Amino acid sequence: MRQRLPNLNAVRAFDAAARHQSFSRAAEELGVTHASVSRYIKNLETELGMPLFERRHRQVALTPGGARYAEIVADALMLISLDTGTRASRNAKGRVVLESDSDLAALWLMPLLTEEVLETLGIELELRSYPEPPRTIAPDTDLALTWGRLDVPGYSREPFLDFTIFPVCAPEHAGHVRSHGLIANKLIYDRGVNTWDELLRRQGTTLSAASGHLIFHRTQLCLEAAARGLGVALGDDVTAAAMLRDGRLVRPCGPSVAGRNSYYLSSVSRGPVSPSAMAMRTWLLEKASEHVGWAQEAGYALPKSP
Repeated sequence: MRQRLPNLNAVRAFDAAARHQSFSRAAEELGVTHASVSRYIKNLETELGMPLFERRHRQVALTPGGARYAEIVADALMLISLDTGTRASRNAKGRVVLESDSDLAALWLMPLLTEEVLETLGIELELRSYPEPPRTIAPDTDLALTWGRLDVPGYSREPFLDFTIFPVCAPEHAGHVRSHGLIANKLIYDRGVNTWDELLRRQGTTLSAASGHLIFHRTQLCLEAAARGLGVALGDDVTAAAMLRDGRLVRPCGPSVAGRNSYYLSSVSRGPVSPSAMAMRTWLLEKASEHVGWAQEAGYALPKSP
């Protein structure tokens, strides 16, 4: 006897909403309206006889039952994708989809990517970058570089890079910073000031004593501003690596603090993995290892705790 299946459009809407924890973002992914996603999920809840989401003000969250159903749906959709050849067709062309934190992509990864690298790897790369830490990984993604741990069904996760934070400025301003201290300079930061507070407290002063502030809402903009001589920014040995190497930025003084999170690499663990994705993963891990060696030798990385 053939078993009754739920509405597949409703299942797709639920899968997208579960991954994004948002009806609006699910609607954007599927190219439908918010109302359509909400209606699909409401009908699916009625059909299943249980709530899948808790509706909160301007956000939704999976119920325990919804979380279990989300895993089942994710597994089923992945198998369908594999059976219809979507991933196999893409892999046959050597295509690799890589998701990445936007600052890591622009400041660390892009300076390492060359035509020679892509030819050697034999891949067609699709790089997707996101300014905010993601809540999930798109189901057609092969690899993902995230700031912070991300547990997604069908993907394995491994540590990628730690980082150390310290002041950076243009070379021509380093002498002034060393002679007069950090608070005699304009301080550049993005949305938070906690790290600046910690650094300045170690020097016996406070952020309020500084001569002024410049706020840029992206790490890349902060580093570019510092390189142009607009002030002193907080850099780190990962995102500032290329600018430190080419001399656009220098570390004028300490102290240094460990980053409050780490970068992780997630890889497809469900179903066959293409040789192209495996080659890209190997290359990324090799570059991460080379980076660690450079940062330690250059004195940027804090020593590991025993």
